[in-house]
Amino acid sequence: MSNQNPSGKPTRRQKLKPFEYLVFAAGVGIFIGLIVLMTVREVVLALIFGGIGFIAALLLVATLMLTIKPKGRSSADLDKLDGFEP
Repeated sequence: MSNQNPSGKPTRRQKLKPFEYLVFAAGVGIFIGLIVLMTVREVVLALIFGGIGFIAALLLVATLMLTIKPKGRSSADLDKLDGFEP
């Protein structure tokens, strides 16, 4: 089963992949913000720490996604599988 449409357009899953990373990072940011808010009860400080947590999580996830690839697959195979063949 292939993830590629015959027309060569990216599938819905391929289009929403970056959104998954943003949602995960937002969840981490909200969690950190809530912990800080419940601890010190200062909204501004909670927003600052939540924003820092969001940015740090986004950078971490993006870096890990760039470095990790499935076993036994070359980058050319992954590009063909994802529909990015020139």
